[in-house]
Amino acid sequence: MILGVKEETWQALQEVAAATVRELPTVVVILVVAFLLNAAIRRSIDFLAARTSPTFSGPAKRAVKLFLVLAAVIAICGVYGADLGGLWTMLSATLALVALGFVAVWSVLSNVSCTVLILFFRPYEIGDELEFLDPAVKGTVVNLNFAYTTLRDDSGLLVQIPNNLFFQKIVKRRPGHYSTVSLAEQLKRETAKEMTPSVSDN
Repeated sequence: MILGVKEETWQALQEVAAATVRELPTVVVILVVAFLLNAAIRRSIDFLAARTSPTFSGPAKRAVKLFLVLAAVIAICGVYGADLGGLWTMLSATLALVALGFVAVWSVLSNVSCTVLILFFRPYEIGDELEFLDPAVKGTVVNLNFAYTTLRDDSGLLVQIPNNLFFQKIVKRRPGHYSTVSLAEQLKRETAKEMTPSVSDN
């Protein structure tokens, strides 16, 4: 009886070893693709962070790594014949919730993406005078963050303009002559200010 159990165990181990060797090239391809995707996406994140702000680069890299590891594990399990129906259903539901979350914060994401485009194309600089025709808003650029561009009007009041409006409205620009701070530098200062704890927090 014991001898029969040992033989069955040994046979099962041999089958597992044979399947492992047989599917090893496919597993290697999956791992290489995941590694190359991770490296490419990390370089893209570094590229954007160098031109905007490094605040989001760390969390974005960790999220991408976690997603690729999960996808690689699922793919490898599928190669070896594991039943992943329930796992794929859960993953699909999770992705659907993430998609709904993106839709819910679409305006915020729109402003962030438009901020990146503003930093690339530089349609204005700190110190420039801008005038929106509709609605009628006019002022001097004094600040930029990932959501708003802040203008100071003739009366001294601050007006916050959502960054996505710069790609939807006609804007008049009069270059300033006293600006010494670029948009990228101003954004870095704002990010550093937000990350620095105030005295009241200590």
